[in-house]
Amino acid sequence: MDWKSHMLVPLLLYITIILIFQFQFLYSVQALFLVVFSAFLPELDHPRSVARRIFFVILFYAMVFAITVEVSIEMWLKFVVITMLLVLARYAYKKLPIKHRGKHSLHLWRYCLVIPTFFVFVFMLANINISLASFIIVGYGSHLALDKINKF
Repeated sequence: MDWKSHMLVPLLLYITIILIFQFQFLYSVQALFLVVFSAFLPELDHPRSVARRIFFVILFYAMVFAITVEVSIEMWLKFVVITMLLVLARYAYKKLPIKHRGKHSLHLWRYCLVIPTFFVFVFMLANINISLASFIIVGYGSHLALDKINKF
């Protein structure tokens, strides 16, 4: 399946969810970012993936920005969370399995729950609405479902 299909289906699901539940504008924009972001997560284990090359830098700086603009968090907690993100991003980039679509790849359904759970904890620390993690499931799960359908 090509990247256009992996982008179109999650966007259609996103639009459907937004139309049904009629979320506030800011929440909808954040959800859109997460759907797009998570739709490409399963490609991070591919050694020649462009997404892999830029993912960790963008993720780190986006989270740093989100944390620094949040005024309700104390400065020491911002420093701790940013440091944790830096360590996790570097570790994940170096240690992420590079076997694409195998036993040790990100194309396993368990990661459809593990990754959003990780983000729930990050969102809790950053005082971000944790229900946004459900949009990570939409993007990631649709990618895996499309790959499964493409196998048939």
